[in-house]
This record gives sequence, C-alpha cells and structure tokens, in this order.
Amino acid sequence: MKLATFAAAVLATGLSAGSALADTVTIRFSNWLPPTHYIVTEMIQPWMDAVEKATEGRVTFQIQPALGAPAAHLDLVSTGVADLGFVPHSYTPARFTLTEMGELPFTSDDAEANSVAYWRTYQKFMLGANEHKGVKLLGFWTTTPQQLFMTDAIDDLGALKGKKVRITSPTLEAATKAFGITPITASTSDIYEMMSRGTVDGTFFQPDSIVAFRLSDYVKTQLNVPGGFAHSSQMLIMNQAKWDAISPEDQARIEALSGETMARAFAKVWDEKAKEGSATLAAQGLVVKTVEGEDLAMLKDKLSYLRDDWVKAANAKGVDGQAALDYYQQQLDGLAAD
Repeated sequence: MKLATFAAAVLATGLSAGSALADTVTIRFSNWLPPTHYIVTEMIQPWMDAVEKATEGRVTFQIQPALGAPAAHLDLVSTGVADLGFVPHSYTPARFTLTEMGELPFTSDDAEANSVAYWRTYQKFMLGANEHKGVKLLGFWTTTPQQLFMTDAIDDLGALKGKKVRITSPTLEAATKAFGITPITASTSDIYEMMSRGTVDGTFFQPDSIVAFRLSDYVKTQLNVPGGFAHSSQMLIMNQAKWDAISPEDQARIEALSGETMARAFAKVWDEKAKEGSATLAAQGLVVKTVEGEDLAMLKDKLSYLRDDWVKAANAKGVDGQAALDYYQQQLDGLAAD
C-alpha cells in the first residue's frame, strides 16, 4: 500500500482541505528497527507521508533513533518519552491478553485477511476491555505466519527435542513444548547475534525476516504448518496527550488512514515480502518441510488448549470469547472467499 492509496482513504471521508486551523504538531517516532527495514520504509513512512499530506502539514513527523529497548516502547509512548512507537503486542504479554487471539496458530496463511478479520473482531468485541488504555491505538495487524527455521538439517520432528529456539510469545512457547524444544525469549533486534554465535539452534520467524535480518547463512531447514505456528500481532501507538493536541478535524483525517485501512495496507506488505523472502531462500537452497498428516494432527491436538485458554481469559475480561472466535473465523472465511 503506497502513499496514493492512503491518500485515497482520506478523500473518501469527504473532509475538505483547509478546514482545520490548528498549530503544527510534530510527532517524534522512536525507531528501534534498522532504518532501511520495510516496516519503516514501506509501512510506517508511507503512512506518515499520507498523514502529512492529508493534514496539509499541520501534523509532521521526526524519525529518531530508538529512545529505549524495543520492549520498552509501550511505556516510552505512554509516558511521552516518545510520541509514536511500533510495538509487537507479545513484548508486553502480561498487559495484552485479548490480542493473543491474533497470534493463534493454524488460522490463515494470508496476513491481509488475518489482519482485517482480527481488527474487525477487536472492534466488535474487545473495545470495552480497553487493553490499550494510556495510549492512542492507531492500528494493529499481524504478520504472515511464523514458521520454524533451524540451523541444522532436520529429518523428523523427533530431531527437534532438546534444541534451543528463540521465541517471542506465549503461543510460540506452547509450540516449543509440543516438540520438546527449549524456548529462549528474545526480541527481534537480538536474533542475529544469537544465531551467528550459536546461542540458539533456531527461531520462529517469517521467511522475509530471515532475509531482512541477514540470517539466511545460518538456517538450513524451514518447518511449516498450515496457518502458521503463530502470528506476530503488531501495533502503532501514539502518546495520548500528543494525540489530544491534534485538532478534531485532523484527528479524523488520521483515523481515515488508520484502523482497518492500516491493517490491510501494512499486512499486504508482509504478504508481498513473504513471497519475495521465500523465493530468495529457495534460491539459496533452504530445505522446506511441511508438517502434515499424523504429525500435524498431533500438533493441533497438543495446542488445542490455546484456544480454550484464550476463551477463558477473554471471558474473564468481560468478552464473550467463543463468540469472538466464531466471528473471527467467519470474517476469515468471508475474506478468503473475496
């Protein structure tokens, strides 16, 4: 999704140019990713450009080097150390329970469909729980499925027992237990050093991220499950006071570029990059194995409790968990049929 498409979303709202006369508001974005990573260059930067254009320069952005560790960005934004931040929900798992729905395994291989279904379900069922209290949630989305990349040639699932694998979420921790893997929790920014030094034997990741983080020299086997072992749920958040400083008219323009529009646009980039990453890895000789048949049935059975636990956790927060999951699946089915 490029700038022109984002701009079209603004025009569709019917907001007239020049209707807001507020002073210029400058938003400081704390960037902990490599500056050339496509999350920055093809997702966040085009969104910023579209916001600046839609607000006629009344809202502008400054991209700054990371003002803290990746996992600290929720607090950095909520306290105003940073005005804008990109954060995977799993970096603060104790805070976010409901958004773990978007990380569940065996859902969809299509990030765009998964993200839109996830956003619609959140809007319909989860807003009242207010898990993002303290910051302005601009939008969230999911990556393409996370699969398992190993530094060794893996001939069967039994060879995974005792291996050390980097994880980022409770969902992935559950997957490691099903295989007898030792989970090692670490952020994305740490993975190159861990893989290159042999600290871990593998990582859950997307194929494009293996390429983007220069890990292709270290991986030999990719294990896939349909719909993924998990997905990474990621959000863009703004400091609430900074959001409140923006005029209502310009807030409306930003909202038109955010929410489902953002989910669809950002996830579409993930889908495109996953295809490119898979092609690159295939050309480099990476062996891809799909978990299927009895092994897949075993894995689904062992991980079935994840959905049950999510329903219970949602119910405890006043959300009808089963109804939300059913609606989520209905949305996935409908989007897949489009």
